[in-house]
This record gives sequence, structure tokens and C-alpha cells, in this order.
Amino acid sequence: MTQARGKMAKNERLATGMKAASLLAIFGGGLAVAAKSANMSVSLLLTRLALGLKPKSLDDAAKVRQQLSGRSYPEEAPLPNALRRKCGVEEWERDGQKVVTLPPHVGRTETHILYLHGGAYINPMIRAHWAIINALIDATGASVTVPFYALAPENDYRPGPALVDAVYDHLAMTRPNERIVVAGDSAGGNFALTLALRRRDADLPLPDRLILFSPWLDFTLRDPDMKSMERNDVMLGVDGLRLCGRWWAGEMDPASTHMSPLYADLRGLPPMMLFQGDHDIFVVDSRTFAAKAGSLCQYREYPGGFHVFMGATFTPEAKDVFRHVRNAILG
Repeated sequence: MTQARGKMAKNERLATGMKAASLLAIFGGGLAVAAKSANMSVSLLLTRLALGLKPKSLDDAAKVRQQLSGRSYPEEAPLPNALRRKCGVEEWERDGQKVVTLPPHVGRTETHILYLHGGAYINPMIRAHWAIINALIDATGASVTVPFYALAPENDYRPGPALVDAVYDHLAMTRPNERIVVAGDSAGGNFALTLALRRRDADLPLPDRLILFSPWLDFTLRDPDMKSMERNDVMLGVDGLRLCGRWWAGEMDPASTHMSPLYADLRGLPPMMLFQGDHDIFVVDSRTFAAKAGSLCQYREYPGGFHVFMGATFTPEAKDVFRHVRNAILG
């Protein structure tokens, strides 16, 4: 019976694959022309179109409130078996919050990446985050540590920075021969920047580098161009994100520099790499931030890229991102 079910599942997957191939054969020519005219890959265009079929979850504040009202605290996506085979898995805790460290079995280098996941500070790790981490390990041979910080609206910002600061200090103390790079996507990019700002202001040793994937730079999203770009963004909306920012900020001013690093003095920060798609409302602030940071920030913008497009690690654009990360870290 088990073999029969397995055979049926295999046949269903084959049928699905054949349908997808047939659709691509039918529409592929038009997609290829559209992708070429937009200076993007067909796979990135297809992924964006697929994401656009789903309703946005962060476009409306009332919808976000309703979705999160009385929710059970969300669980993160499980660690994929591919990563378990590739790496050792060290699970530990700080202040009652889970942390996972993944040292690769083969090709390990002297770099350690502290990875801070996105999700508007309200959502846990998802499979795309693990895919990014897997790609970072493949590209750099780095060990990766992931803190599972307490989420809003059940919590405001206070437990999160306390955890991340403690994890960073632990890594710096226990791995003195490794270079520490801090990376993050979306809200995690915000987290990476604010960690560096806190350490700079406290005159503490800084990360070797920051890697920012589609970072959330301003909780207030005050630039009016963001509203006009919402129609191009298949994932994000201004009003829902503003609510999430207020939840995370708690009693703090969401526009303060340690919540919205777009307005921070960037002098004294480590070198940064910022990767951004142009079909993401965050591109507005990313361009402003990169211009402000000048030579401190290596900025790369990808035509047709949706929010955190590098999570679609199979696309040529994502592969280009990780190639640049590899070159920067390994030289």
C-alpha cells in the first residue's frame, strides 16, 4: 500500500511537471520576450507572477490586525534535511529564546554569518529564509548562526535586541579567529543595521561587514513614492507595514534612528552590501540610503526583482547576488 501511494504521488508530480512544461511551451515565447524587454530572467518573471496570484498579507492595517488577532504564536519552518546533512546542528538558548548554529562539514572557512530573518517582525522563519542561508553557506563556506527572536505583536522590540546583542557577544568571545558578518533580509536587514548602530554608539567591536537583502529602512514609510509603487509590489503594502513597525517600536518613536536607520548617521559603520529589486516598495528608501552611505555601501539593484527575490535561489538574479557575496567575503 505504501509503495502504491508512493507511485501515485510520483505520477502526480510527473503530471504536474508535464502541465507546467506544456504551459511554459505555450506561453514561453511571450514570457521570454517580456522578460527580455524588462531586462530580467524568465524564472524571476514567472516567480513574481506566481506570487502575484496570492493576496497580499501586509497591504492593509485592518487586515493585518484581523489576521493576528488571537493567533497562536507562530512556529518557524523546520530546518530542511539538506541543511542537516550539510552542517552540524548546534541548538542553544539565550534568555529563553532559541538559537541555531550551522557549521558546514565540508569547505568551512573562517567566516561566521549572524543571520537575522525578515517577516515584518511579526512572522517567523519560513522556507525561503532557510534557502537563503543554504545559499550563503554554499557561496562562502561560512558557519551561520540564526537567533529566533520574539515576534510582535506579542512582544515589542525589547527582547529582540537583547537576544541579538548577547548572541553577537557570544560569537565574538567563543570564536575569536572568525570574521563575523551580519546579514538579514527585510526586517532582518533593519535588525542588522540597528545592531551595528548600537555597537558603534557603545564603542564596541563591529562586524566585518553587513549584508542587507531588501532591508526595511524606515518604519514610517514616509516617502510618498512608496504609495505609488504599491501596484508593482506583489507582497508589501504601506499601511500594513506601518502598523507592524508601531507594534515592534512599542513606546519608542518609530522614526527614531534605532528603529528607522534611514535617518541615522552612518559614519563609523562597517562596509555594507545592499541588494534590492525594483518591484519592491523598499527600493525607494534603499536608493536614498545607498546615496547617503556613498562608498560605504555597495548597492546592486535588479530589474523586476520582488521583495527579497534572492529567496528564489534558483533564479539567475539570486545566483548573481550570492556570487557577489562570495567575492566580497572570500576575495
